[in-house]
Amino acid sequence: MPVADLVLENLRGDEFSCFCIFNSQYFWGFEMSGANVRVRGIYATAISKILLERGFKIVDASEKIAERFSMELDTEPADVTVKCADVEDEILVMGSPREALQVYSVLIDVLRYVYTLKSSVELYAVYKGLIVEKIGDYCVVDLGDVKGQLTPCREEPGESVIVSIKRAPLRPGEKALLTRNFMIRGKVLALVHGDPRITFSEHIRDSRIRARLSTLALSKLMGTGLGAHFRSSSKYASDNVVLEEIDKLLAEYRDLVERARSLDPPVKLRQGEFIGLIGVTSLAKKLLDEIRSCVVTTVNMHHSLKSSGLSDLVDFVESIVTSDVCKREVSSRLLNYIGNKLRERREVEFVHIKPTGERIPLGGGEVLDVLVGEDFVQLLAKRVIKSSGVYDGLGVEKKPGDIDYVIARSDQPILVHNYYRGEEWLGSYININTPPEITPSQVKYHDLLVDVVVLPSGEVKVVDEEELEKAHREEILTESLYSCAKNTLKLVLEKYREWIYNPRSRGKI
Repeated sequence: MPVADLVLENLRGDEFSCFCIFNSQYFWGFEMSGANVRVRGIYATAISKILLERGFKIVDASEKIAERFSMELDTEPADVTVKCADVEDEILVMGSPREALQVYSVLIDVLRYVYTLKSSVELYAVYKGLIVEKIGDYCVVDLGDVKGQLTPCREEPGESVIVSIKRAPLRPGEKALLTRNFMIRGKVLALVHGDPRITFSEHIRDSRIRARLSTLALSKLMGTGLGAHFRSSSKYASDNVVLEEIDKLLAEYRDLVERARSLDPPVKLRQGEFIGLIGVTSLAKKLLDEIRSCVVTTVNMHHSLKSSGLSDLVDFVESIVTSDVCKREVSSRLLNYIGNKLRERREVEFVHIKPTGERIPLGGGEVLDVLVGEDFVQLLAKRVIKSSGVYDGLGVEKKPGDIDYVIARSDQPILVHNYYRGEEWLGSYININTPPEITPSQVKYHDLLVDVVVLPSGEVKVVDEEELEKAHREEILTESLYSCAKNTLKLVLEKYREWIYNPRSRGKI
């Protein structure tokens, strides 16, 4: 099947060279920062490189990061934490509001092809809220800048309550979840109102350290009714540092309670933490690959494969690379390995990721053909439709037994669904997305919202363009991703015929 050149103009040239990425002129618009940042997860090396170049300090570094950057272990408490979220296609940034927003903004500016979701309220912020509605066992609480949900709720509308943000809303439709057990957070620990237990970060596993910290907390908190939660940085803290922070937080707690008595709700009593998500697309992962390669041997698709559960494979192939020539050869063989595995398995899963982070599994498909090029994998798969309904965009009835011939290529920002009922072509749906990440078991891509539909009548329609514009206005899509979508849309409208697949005349791609 002829394939048009969909390589984006803004990904051409020397953009992936280390000089271009780390030229100081690239970082216009941000003041230098000396904030302490703790970095974890599969992107740690590349992110550490970005932040070190920008003037941030990496603390509590892992052994690998410390070795790669020739740094001594710095045990100062972190102002900001950067790590993988629940899924490794997302980066979570959280910490002190000013410093965390700086880190978040720098990462977005460098990685460019990302989705961004940040909470409008600070995690752990403390409010004196006003009960405005009671529904069953929960209440709606007016916090001033947002409304939250408190469960269980004993109060009645019109009454006030001191609460904190237990779960900050990040994605559209999420609510701020509240708790009465508010925290007064410090650098190494937090005092907890309403829960007298002593708890520890999951990263503090040493029983001797836990016993020491518990003894210190009890010496100060016995009889106060307050609990303590020790943060990961407390494992490095001396006795004096812990005791001084407890005294400081006790004074701040008493001041907060006193102020709350005299203030009318809704009012914010204490600052919390910034929290934001960055959706890492295949284009951003390619940038991360190039940044990481400035530090340590990195094969093509390093972060795409790692985020798809293939860390062991990546670690092995990188361990045998001894030169740039060898790296190119290994990267080429890695693509051939993926192609061979797809042919052997004969089945592949499709994962469609929305800008909100919602993951939509499209089900499996039978692998009909695989083409491996110098720097891409192209796939033809057959999906058998199992449900009834109407095909989105086509307006055609969907019936069990219909066939969807899917075409995906790892260096092109589209994925094409060609629908057939027997020999009757029902239409084609050209999904505009980031270049799909094709691995031995799945095809994963981030949706760019706007799509193109081609009907048997010859009519060509653009669908969901308003969703693209809305996501751009709401800054969920960066300017670079928005431009990617618009440029791809223009190209698809010009060359859509090249992706219409006819199984009768073409058995292969």
